[in-house]
Order: sequence, then C-alpha cells, then structure tokens
Amino acid sequence: MRFVNADGRSGLLVDDQVFDLHTASGGAISADPTTVIQQQWAEVLAVHAGGALSGGVAVDSVRLGPPVPAPRAVYAVGLNYRAHAAESGMDPPTLPAIFTKFPTSIAGPHDDVVLPTGTSMNDWEAELTIVLADGPRRIDAGNAYDHVLGFTCAQDISERYTQFAAGSQFSMGKSFDTFCPIGPAIVTLDELPDPARLSIRCTVNDDVRQDAFTDDLIFDVPALVAFISSVCTLRAGDLVLTGTPAGVGVARKPAVFLQPGDVITTEIEGLGVMRNAVVAE
Repeated sequence: MRFVNADGRSGLLVDDQVFDLHTASGGAISADPTTVIQQQWAEVLAVHAGGALSGGVAVDSVRLGPPVPAPRAVYAVGLNYRAHAAESGMDPPTLPAIFTKFPTSIAGPHDDVVLPTGTSMNDWEAELTIVLADGPRRIDAGNAYDHVLGFTCAQDISERYTQFAAGSQFSMGKSFDTFCPIGPAIVTLDELPDPARLSIRCTVNDDVRQDAFTDDLIFDVPALVAFISSVCTLRAGDLVLTGTPAGVGVARKPAVFLQPGDVITTEIEGLGVMRNAVVAE
C-alpha cells in the first residue's frame, strides 16, 4: 500500500492514480493525513485490501505534500553507514548516534529547499526513513517490524557550520525550515522485494552524489527500533531517518555544497522519487 498526502488530503496511490480515502470510505476515514496515521491506519489497510477503487485522479494533477505532515518526533541517526563513517574518518559508533530534527523542518517531496541567509555550507543526505507505529517501551528487535507502518524517503539537509560550531549539537543545523523533505508516499513493507536491502541514490543536477544499498547500515531497522524504544515510547507517525550513505558534500576534497538553482533528486528502490529545487531565502 502507498499512502499519500494529496492536496492536503489522505489518499492511496495506485498505478499513478490517487484515490481520496474520505470519499472511498464513504466518509468513515478522515481527510486529514495526521488523523489517519495516528488513529485509522487499520481502516486504511482494509480499504486497500478491498481493492476495486474508483474515482481516482492522475497523480500529476495533485500536489503531493509530506505523507506525514506533522510528526510528533523526528529521530535521525548519524554515522550509520559503514562507508560514510569511513569517509568521515571516524570509527563506527557502538550505539546509534541519535539526534533530532524538529518537525517544523518537514517539507513535501517536491517542495523547495530554502537555503538560510548567511550560510554557505548546506549539504545533502539521502535517507531511508521509518514511519513508526505505536509501540511500548523496550521492543525486541525480533518484533520491530510489528511497530513500523512503512518506509518513505527523506533528505536530511544539513547546514554544516551550525551543525558543528555548537559542539556537534546537530539538531539546529539540521532543522531550518524545509530541511526535511519526505515522501512521496508511506510504502508498506509488503510492497518491497527486500526491506533490508534497498538501493538508495542521490543526484544533484543529475550528477550522482550518493549510490549505495541500505544493507551497509551499521544499525539496521530492527536495531534502531529496539534502541529508540528502550528510551522513548513510540508513537504512530514518528519518523526515524536511518542515516546517509557515503558521498556527502562536506567529505569531498574540496568540499562541495548546495547552491541556489540546484535540484536534488532522491530515489530509494520501491519507495519512489523526490525532486527538490534549491532556492535562496
């Protein structure tokens, strides 16, 4: 199943057609994506399983917003690909290096990324993202996928000066408005050939910057769910950006950063494509 936010309304994406869930359910399912994610996910699964939807519109005729427009928490993981740790000259961490991006950074899969005035070290980071379901504390890794609604794509846009100048307190440098595009859909795991090994690719102006597979993760999805739930109670719609592969701009010699006029394309196998234009504030 592919759940989308189409023109601000909850929908299903099937074969390039978007079906409004409020209409398809005869009004039983909310038009508000946040309400659906937090309270009505089982009902959406039932509508999808029933098939034979009608009244769809072409996906190109709607604006796809962030499929999770208002997550209550956005967890992110630093240095979680072996090759990225190597290019950073750092040893792999012994625990997941969790920081947060504030929810106000959320943007849609085709929204502009706005570079803040006075900064010049803005970087790309393509990331496989977990959309969590409700869950208790201390989930066993073997049961982790029972507490995952699905996956989506994300860009962990990072302003490197702000990120590192404050003693490696990452959250502010990664939380400027528009610095977390997500989408285009929440994809349930049954749609994916192998959820543990997906290709992940990022280009800037069609120049390949990152090209890897998610099986290079140091801490995989079950390990991350288990670790986060050992500290925090999971809530439906919370996001976990699982880390970025090698190829970030700050690690290049010389370093390369985003400029107004660039276009970032993020693609993860089975999840879809995001394209975000880069503009000046």
